[in-house]
Amino acid sequence: MSSEMHEAPRRTEAEAAPLFLVGDVFAEFARREGVLTVSQLARRIREGAFPGGSGAASVTLGQGVSPFDVQFIRDTLARRGLTDAVVIDDRALRDRAGREIAHKHRAENVLISLPRQTGPGSFESDLLVDSGNEVMSDHLTGQHMQGMLVMEAGRQMFIAVAEQHYLPPETVGKNYFVIDTFATRYRNFLFPLPATVRCTILSHRSPHRTRTTFSCELAVLQGGGEAAVMEVRFTAFDTQVSHAKETRAAERSLQDTAAILAAAKQPESADVRIA
Repeated sequence: MSSEMHEAPRRTEAEAAPLFLVGDVFAEFARREGVLTVSQLARRIREGAFPGGSGAASVTLGQGVSPFDVQFIRDTLARRGLTDAVVIDDRALRDRAGREIAHKHRAENVLISLPRQTGPGSFESDLLVDSGNEVMSDHLTGQHMQGMLVMEAGRQMFIAVAEQHYLPPETVGKNYFVIDTFATRYRNFLFPLPATVRCTILSHRSPHRTRTTFSCELAVLQGGGEAAVMEVRFTAFDTQVSHAKETRAAERSLQDTAAILAAAKQPESADVRIA
C-alpha cells in the first residue's frame, strides 16, 4: 500500500449512526444499541457523552416522545453550552393534526400529523404516539405497541382526511362520523420507531345533503413494510341530523333495556312449590 494512504479515522460516539429517541415507557425496547429513552439521553448528555465541537449527533424521534420531552433535552444541552451537540428533528411533532380534524380534545391523544396528499385520493401522515396517550395509559406488553393504537390511528386518519379534503370547509369539526365496518389485519409487530399511516379513499358519495358515505383502505407502515391494514366504510353526518338520530336511538335502547330487566324480575311461575 502507498505510504500516502492513511487509516480512516474512527467515528466518535457523537458522529455515529443516527440515534432513535423513544419515551421512557419503552425502556425495554431501548435495551438495544442505537436506541435511547429520554431519561437515558439526558443522563448521557450530563455525563459528557456528546462533547461540543466534535460534530453534532443526529437524533431521530421514535414513539412515546412529547414536545415537552424534546424541550427537556434541549434545555439539558443548553445548560452545558452544548446546544448544537445534539440535533433533534421534531418537525413531525410540530405538525400534529389539530383537534378539529382528529376529533380529540387533548393533544397527547392525537396520533397523526396533518395528512399530506400523495396522489389522487391518497394521503399519509406520521404516526405520533405520545406516552401520555389514552390508549397507552394502562396497557403495555413487551417491546411492541398495542394493536388498539393502530386502530385508533386509522380512525383518526380517515376522519382527518375526510374533514380536510372532502367535506365543506365550513363544517370542519362539526361533522359526526359513524363507522359501518372496520376490518383490521395485523401483519407485523409495530415497534416504537418512526411509522406512517396511509389512507386511500376508494369511493365517496353524498346520497343526501346531510350525509356523505366513504369507503377507504388504510395501512400503518414501518421499516418499509405493513404492520397492519384496515378496510373501513363510514358515513359523515350533519351534526344536527346525527344528534336527532342518536337521541331517538338512546331512548329506544333505554326502553328496551328497562323492559328486559323488568321481565327478568318476574317470577317464573305463579305456582307455590313446597319442598
